Amino acid sequence: MVKRSTRAIPQGLARALPGWKFLRAASGKFGLLLVALVALILLSPLLIRNERWVPATSLCTASVLVPGLHAAKPGRGILVLGLALALLDIGIGRLAMSLGTRWLLVCEALLWLTTLLYVATTILAAIFESPRVSVKTLQAALCVYLLIGLLGAFVLALIELTLPGSFEGNRGVSISWGAGRSSATSLMQMLSLSYAALSTVGSTEISPANAFASNAVSLEAMVGQIYLAVVVARLVGIEAGSAMQSTRETAA
Repeated sequence: MVKRSTRAIPQGLARALPGWKFLRAASGKFGLLLVALVALILLSPLLIRNERWVPATSLCTASVLVPGLHAAKPGRGILVLGLALALLDIGIGRLAMSLGTRWLLVCEALLWLTTLLYVATTILAAIFESPRVSVKTLQAALCVYLLIGLLGAFVLALIELTLPGSFEGNRGVSISWGAGRSSATSLMQMLSLSYAALSTVGSTEISPANAFASNAVSLEAMVGQIYLAVVVARLVGIEAGSAMQSTRETAA
């Protein structure tokens, strides 16, 4: 009787909560990173329109570091490192907004690029080493795709910081990396441009103003398409191999 009751509880919860599969898909180390990345993307337009969202967006961007490092290499030590990097990122961002110095923003962009490259390459290696396709594998594949867009945003921001005037605003939108909260807004504008290039939408409030910036945006679009083609082919190959192995085991 006890066993029957414990089995009936999950089934009742499943019927009561139709979205339980979605919640399950958002769990785990890759699920947490996926939620953080999606939240950052959804918050970026709010910051561009209203700078009151700067603290929430800063917290959201910093929170990507912790689940990102945890997804790449779970452990207490890496969790402490993620928290330290998140606090360092918030501190550098606040100091840069107060002083209005570009070199602090360059340091912040380099910190993000180094961390994101490590996280993306580590998760990508785990995808290709996976023996079968599971929810965790699909979560990891989506995380890497969104991380490519975030990497592109900081690359574009680094280009604008080192070569001012590489991007220009459309319809009166300005790009400013001076003191105050305008630098955070400009970073979110780069984020919007990056994901527009990655998804080949190509319609944003800012655009490249020289050939170097234009080539960088085009390169990101090509990387995104190549990633989708390669990863989809790999996942299909893994699933086909698993099906063939199961067929052989059944026949034997």
